[in-house]
Order: sequence, then structure tokens, then C-alpha cells
Amino acid sequence: MKSSLLTTLCIGISTQIFAQSQTQTLINALLQETPLASDLQYLCDQIGGRATGSANNQKAVAWGVQTFKNAGIIAKTEEFQMPFRWAEKQTTATISGDLNFVPKVNALSFSAATPKNGIKAPVVFANFGTAQDFAAISTRAKNAFVLIKTDELKDLNGLFKEYNDMVLIEENAYQAGVRGIIYISSRSRRLMYRHNASRGAKNTLPILLMAREDAQRIVRSLNQNQNIQIEAKINLTTGGSYPSQNVIAEIKGSEKPEEIIVIGAHLDSWDLGTGALDNGCNVALIIDIARQMQLLNIRPVRTIRFALWNGEEQGLNGSWEYTRTHLNELDNHKMALSIDIGAGKINGFYTGGRQDCTDATSYCLTELSQITNQKFEQINAPLVGTDNFDFMMQGIANLVANQEESTYAQHYHSESDTYDKVDIASVKNNAAIVAALTLAFANQNYSLPRQNRSEVQNLINTTDLEAQMKSFGVWNDWLNGTRGIK
Repeated sequence: MKSSLLTTLCIGISTQIFAQSQTQTLINALLQETPLASDLQYLCDQIGGRATGSANNQKAVAWGVQTFKNAGIIAKTEEFQMPFRWAEKQTTATISGDLNFVPKVNALSFSAATPKNGIKAPVVFANFGTAQDFAAISTRAKNAFVLIKTDELKDLNGLFKEYNDMVLIEENAYQAGVRGIIYISSRSRRLMYRHNASRGAKNTLPILLMAREDAQRIVRSLNQNQNIQIEAKINLTTGGSYPSQNVIAEIKGSEKPEEIIVIGAHLDSWDLGTGALDNGCNVALIIDIARQMQLLNIRPVRTIRFALWNGEEQGLNGSWEYTRTHLNELDNHKMALSIDIGAGKINGFYTGGRQDCTDATSYCLTELSQITNQKFEQINAPLVGTDNFDFMMQGIANLVANQEESTYAQHYHSESDTYDKVDIASVKNNAAIVAALTLAFANQNYSLPRQNRSEVQNLINTTDLEAQMKSFGVWNDWLNGTRGIK
């Protein structure tokens, strides 16, 4: 596969020579002083957290369109329907019984609301919430709030484990007939964050996150056989579908305008912080690449489409709806790239479990490696959890930037995800990498064919893709044909 692909890629040497000159110029421009930092500062400090459906999210959409247009780039919004509205108004809790205090809490996304006057119920410690843990507390779990222990978060592996564990914990809780769930925050120093309940909009349980130190205080009391109760009040804005918008900009291809390379980052964030690492820094990166290409009058062979996705945090909705809106164009989508792991250095790319994509990516990074002396290692595995997913399920070659996590995991979805956590120099270096790779894919004379459904199913069968899809609540969408290629 590799030798035949490289032969195909080497066709048209004059185009490759021209692209080298463009690549060096583009890299130099992106590494100079640009508006990237001021764009990010405005997005985070002036607009703030951008939960889909919020006023701040709408401001961010308008800002994104205008920022592209100010750079002379064709840009527009594409409307789609978010399937379910969820926003936290206020969440409070009071601990009473043998222990009396007010803990710091917030609701998990897609938590059920409580009645206006709240819910009062006993608190039962269910350890890590495994089937064995629930068996140990037996019928005491029924109609109680179960308190779930977590490991303190250290890195991305721990974060992925959190997501996977939640699926089983919540299934066990439903089966035990609990009144609600309290997760102990996996972050220290009373740091709060927000995850999605594993069942998404189908969840019917009140689910709280409690500050680690407050929850551990309760655990110590419960271990002394003290009687503890919680009165929880979760006040939400919920409802049915509502309109949201992706921001789509593009630079038209000079020779093959119908063939499309998509690069994107999600514009929405959670509301506790200001969405700097997740994912404002990469929104600013995408805009800056487009801006510098326009300033340098770079006209790639294929069209480069720049996407600021919406609704990512609440189910990867914006990129999913894009694949449905542009269904008739998908055969001409030659690559979809997502950047969504903060500001850490890019060391390579997840290539979706496709060897042809791995080979092409490595080849397209050759010139960049020669310029920068950086070596890139591809990870030939599929990745769920960001906006490459629905392109992958549609059989389109897709990439996710593999980044050093730096401080990403510790601030993920949290109050502390703010502008000051971003290493701007690292983001600018990443912009140069993504730009060089994108331009190579847009200019090279190659083809990465779109896979059919049986090929996508084979990818699922031969990797851990099914387990990942289940942990993100999207497995049934594939099974019932809602998502993915027919």
C-alpha cells in the first residue's frame, strides 16, 4: 500500500516544488506576530464561556464570521438543529444529619432537574460504583443519593477512564433504583468541572459533581456509620430542539475547487471557565491559518474549508449535522482534520485506523520536517470524542492532532480553563504545523478513497472503536443508521 501511494503522491513534481515555496512562506508568516493572541483573548475574556444555546455562544458565532470576513475570507453560518436544550441555572446542596454544612456542587450536563423544593434523601457511599460495590450496599442504594469515589485526575488516560467508568456506574445506579448520583470531583482544591451524563438527553437522574474535599468529608463521616442526608436543588433550562450555527469559511481551490479539505475546531465550550484550552486556542489557530493564507494570496489546488463547529460538547452535533447537510458533497471531501487537545505541542496525528491515511499524512509532513527538523509520529487508530467522528463514520479520511497534554487534562471542562493557561508560542507553532499539513493535502496529487459502510464496520470490528462509541453515547446511532454512511 505504501509504495503505490507514494508513487501516486509523487506525480506532478512541478506542483510539489511550488508548494514547498508556499509552505515556507506560510510557516514564517504564522510564526511572526499575528492577531492570534488578541483573537483568543477577546473570545475568552470578552465573550467568555460559550455553551451551545447561550447568548455568549451566539456572540461567538457572530464574532467568528466577522473575524473571517475582516481577513477578506468568504464566511457564513450554517444553521442546524440542536436536539435538546440543557443549561444550568442554579444548583445547590445542603448536608444534614450527623454532619451539617453546605458543599460546593454543580450539575452534570443532562442531569435531570429536581422539583422546585428540591429532593431530600440519604447519602450512601458506593465506593467506585462497580457492580460489586453496588452489591455490597444492597438495598440501601434504593431511593438514596449514591456517592461515587473517583481517582484524582493526573493525565488524559485518567480522563478517558473517567468517561468509560461513568457508563458502567450510571447503568449500575439505574438498576439499583437510586434517587440520584453524586460524583466526587476528580480535581483537588475544590475545582469544579462539567461532564455529560452517559445517557445524554435520555438521562432521568439528578447527577451532581461535588468538590473533592467536601465529598471526602462526607465519606469519612459515612465510614464512621454516621447518618447523612442531602437536600439537592437543581434548577435547569431544558427543552426540545433549537437552532444553532456552525461558522464555515473557505479558500476556493484553483484547479479542483470541488474537492475539499476540512480543518476545524469547536467554537462552543462549557460555561464554568472561558473555554481557552477547550477549545478557544484552536479556534484562534484555525482563523489565523485562514488569515495568513489570504494575506499571502495562497490559492491551493483543492478548496480548504475552515470550520468552527458548534454543539460539540453536547454530542458532537455541529460536525454531525454538517455531514448531513453536505451529504451530496461527501465523496469530494478528501480529508477532515480536527484540533481539540488544547495548546500542547503537536507530535503527530491520529489517522483513524487507516494505513493509507497514515502513509499520506507522513508523506505530507515530509517538507515540514525538513524545514523544522521535527519528526512526527502518526498513531494509526480511530478516535472518538471530537469533530472528526462523523467524517470517520461517513468513510472520509480523518485526522486528529496528537498533542502533548501539557496542562490540558487538569483544566478540562473546568472553572480554571482561562486565557492565562494558554502557551501562545506553542499554539503558533501548532498553527504552522497544521497549516503546512493542510496545504500539502490541498496541493498533492493523491486520492484517499471514501470507505463504504462495510469498510467502516470492519474498522469497528478490528479496533476499540465500538467501546469508544459506547462511552460517548453514539453507538446506537450507528446501529440504527442515524449516523454514518448508509
